[in-house]
Amino acid sequence: MARVTTETRPVIKKIQAREWLFPLASFYAMLVLPLSVLAMLGQLHWLPGLANPHVHAHELIFGVAFLVICGYLLGNLARSRLLWLTGLWLLARISFWLLGFHPLSALFSAIAAFLLVQQVAPAFWRATKWQNRSVAPIVALVGLLTAIAGSDAVVFAAILPHALIVLTALMFFMGGRVIAPVLASFWLQQGVRMGNRVQPNVEGAGLIALAAGFVLQAVTLLPLLKGLVLMLAGGIIGLRILRWQPWQYRSRIDILSLFAGYSGLALGVFLLGLREYVPLTQLLATHAVTVAALGVLMVTIMARVTVVKKFKDAGALKSSHVASGLLVLAAITRLLAPLMPAAYLPLIHSAMLCWSLGFAVLLSVLWRCRS
Repeated sequence: MARVTTETRPVIKKIQAREWLFPLASFYAMLVLPLSVLAMLGQLHWLPGLANPHVHAHELIFGVAFLVICGYLLGNLARSRLLWLTGLWLLARISFWLLGFHPLSALFSAIAAFLLVQQVAPAFWRATKWQNRSVAPIVALVGLLTAIAGSDAVVFAAILPHALIVLTALMFFMGGRVIAPVLASFWLQQGVRMGNRVQPNVEGAGLIALAAGFVLQAVTLLPLLKGLVLMLAGGIIGLRILRWQPWQYRSRIDILSLFAGYSGLALGVFLLGLREYVPLTQLLATHAVTVAALGVLMVTIMARVTVVKKFKDAGALKSSHVASGLLVLAAITRLLAPLMPAAYLPLIHSAMLCWSLGFAVLLSVLWRCRS
């Protein structure tokens, strides 16, 4: 008589990546930006490594934003894999704070970036629509830039313009894919079916324009043409916002916050192109992308995803709207600072305070929504 055996496979413990990574990114954003600003202004002497403006930009993009991207895109992840990713990110931050731009911090970042790309890129590459498939090379570029950005300050300065374009492309796609279903749900509650909510033709045109801008940036040819292409991309993002008719949602603060971040993205991309014609807009363009777009969208989307998951209602915690509002104020004051030299320092400090308070409020939201 045959012997019947049953094999039991070990259960792999999986965790939503955002449950770990969103709070960690929020806590780090709350601390690193004001510390680096104070160090650059000469008001903080015990962290000399943060006084470098390149460190300031590096940690916002490849420290905070990288972790938010991981939390949003990775979904359910094996606990062991999530521990590796978190540990590598922490090692990269510690080594960066102690050593600054150094091959060791780049090594830790590179391994963490590999884990992100390995998990996310193949899934998007299998998509049938080319717009969805485009996320795969965008994420791959995020991983590549993360891997090399921390190795040397000169290398970082050289790749920063490329990183900003890649970051805007990811925000353009993912932000649109967040906003469109939110608007459709709003109208469905009114008994109206919203047609063409994603605006695929506009989305495709924006992705093509941003890809062309990235290629022209990479080959360092025809800078004026690159500027024109990026200004066109900014206009396409603005057109997408207008076609969504944001004025119809004035009673929904959560939706208006999403539009605020997406409008910051349109402004940032336009300024990235304009700087080829007006070099003085260089700093304004960088902060439009990193604060007005990235900062506002990060806080708004992290809060929304978490609150909806917990309460099934984006308006369940009013403090989430406060967090978004503080980031909008941070963006306004940061963009006004170079335009108003007489009030430069007060505006910088106001932006810094609003930024940190916004992420502190977000942390309280994430805590109240914990599993």
